[in-house]
Amino acid sequence: MRLMIVLVAIGLGIGYLLPLEKPMNSKQTVQGLTQNQENVHSITHVEIVDITDKFMDMLVQDTDSNDNVKKYNNKASLMKDFENIAAEEVVKPYIDYYYKEENDGLYIIPTETPPWFDKQNEYDVVQLNQNKILVKQNNQSELFGEYGINIEMTFANQEWKVTKITHR
Repeated sequence: MRLMIVLVAIGLGIGYLLPLEKPMNSKQTVQGLTQNQENVHSITHVEIVDITDKFMDMLVQDTDSNDNVKKYNNKASLMKDFENIAAEEVVKPYIDYYYKEENDGLYIIPTETPPWFDKQNEYDVVQLNQNKILVKQNNQSELFGEYGINIEMTFANQEWKVTKITHR
């Protein structure tokens, strides 16, 4: 009898903690984190394409016939204009790889662009937390063969910004 009372009490306690119906303002688990659904910032296809296109447009600068960059005189000024698109720690390796500073200006190093997001191809978006998403895409090109790219974006100050890029 005592065991039955204890089991009923445990059952009532669990029933109280785990209601059968979810309330309208329910919480959801996203990649192991619990957050209010109303506070989750999701991203649209148009926003992803806009950010990835802007990143590549900034990376590939107009040059003269000697590969001297027309708009910027040094890496710092180019990096500053990336502020609204990507975090400095994301951009710096790309700028260091594709550009060199000389006494008379900034020069692009002639080479191919990195393997990049292709807006024509399918991709997955993973909600990492309420302000962070991961765009995962597998692509194929003649130059790189099969490759993958992961682009992490974070929502802060009412805008999305690239906060990490991993090539696979």
